[in-house]
Amino acid sequence: MEPKNINSKIDDAAAKAKLAVARAGEKTSELAREAEGVAEDVAKAAEKGEHRLQETAEKAGHAIKEIATKVVHAAQETTQKVLHGAKELSSKAEHRSEELTGKPSNKPKPS
Repeated sequence: MEPKNINSKIDDAAAKAKLAVARAGEKTSELAREAEGVAEDVAKAAEKGEHRLQETAEKAGHAIKEIATKVVHAAQETTQKVLHGAKELSSKAEHRSEELTGKPSNKPKPS
């Protein structure tokens, strides 16, 4: 083979290699941009998920406070009813005692 032919083949191979390296660089850059986009999407999804979790926790906390308030209110109402019933029963017992003995009680009337 002539040196001219060999040099031409070497130059062709070098040009092809240079083109392949350029294409690989472009493809690497393209993949890097896509990976960056995916990473941004993942970050956004994580942020959205965190926000939803926080909202859910706030709603649950609010519901718990509402339930606790209702329970306390119901307990207060029940206590008042029991106290009222006890006062009525005490009053009835006192009146019945007065009827049976024929004497009024010396106890002061509750206000």
